[in-house]
Amino acid sequence: MDQVMKFIVNVLKFVVVSIILIACSDSNSEKKTSKNSQKQEFKLVQMPEVNKDSVFNFVKKQVDFGPRTPNSKAQKECAKWMASKLTSYNFDVQIQKGIHPAYDGVGLEYYNIIGRFGLDKKKRVLLTAHWDTRPWADQDFERTDEPIDGANDGGSGVAVILEIARLINQQTPNVGVEVVLFDIEDYGKANETFCYGSQIWMKDTRLDSLKPIYGINLDMVGDPNAVFLYEGYSQEFARPVLDKVWNVAKHMGHSRYFKTIQDGMITDDHYYVNKAGIPCIDIIHRDPQTGSFPNSWHTHNDNIKNISPSTLKSVTEVVLQTIYRE
Repeated sequence: MDQVMKFIVNVLKFVVVSIILIACSDSNSEKKTSKNSQKQEFKLVQMPEVNKDSVFNFVKKQVDFGPRTPNSKAQKECAKWMASKLTSYNFDVQIQKGIHPAYDGVGLEYYNIIGRFGLDKKKRVLLTAHWDTRPWADQDFERTDEPIDGANDGGSGVAVILEIARLINQQTPNVGVEVVLFDIEDYGKANETFCYGSQIWMKDTRLDSLKPIYGINLDMVGDPNAVFLYEGYSQEFARPVLDKVWNVAKHMGHSRYFKTIQDGMITDDHYYVNKAGIPCIDIIHRDPQTGSFPNSWHTHNDNIKNISPSTLKSVTEVVLQTIYRE
């Protein structure tokens, strides 16, 4: 009888162990399936098609005005053109203007172009860029006292934003879009003397209760060999936004441009957007090896010949996809 009982007990033990092993196996299988499904969760959403000729022509139009330096005819003409383009895309447009004293005592006329799309939407995203150009080619070897065309440094970021404005007017996203095109960013000699336009805007954002959930600043985004890194202030103030945008770039096949490489802190317009309480990242060209800006930076080579329609298209697609995912 004892032997029969022992046999029954052993059989029961075997059954229990088998059930536990099967359960564990099923659990591990479910976890693997869950992980695999999480990897496959990212799907690109439908959005309008970016036209690389269109975004390139937005750069060319700015360059055709001539250097958009403070107190120049080109500055006034370009400001009117940008405001009219945003208006034509159904943006509510305001111009924040005045005269600001520079570090050298010169009074600088400024025109911050502010555009708002989809004011009925409470959830909003902010896009910014500066549109003025450097009054001196201080990184060049000749004609160093003459202003530059600023095709990349100024023109490219604005072009991306105008292309996005054109496209969201065709297919309205789920979020509202705020645009600020900053003036007098590039009239400076040291950190605090740059970004005058965004410092002025920071003190009077004119966003009332419609505060954007985050911002994206675009600066020097048209070089054929552009590389965008994890800029320091972007990491400090808006790391989740940085991760989000770079993840979109990866899944769109644009990792050639968007590198998850740590970079130092750059005093750019996004710094003052962050100071205004809006988490904002900076998409800006920086060489990961040398830590320098493009070779054309603050030289007369910053012209339309050194602008890549393909780079512009890639950057526009990444930002546009980010907006349509909200």
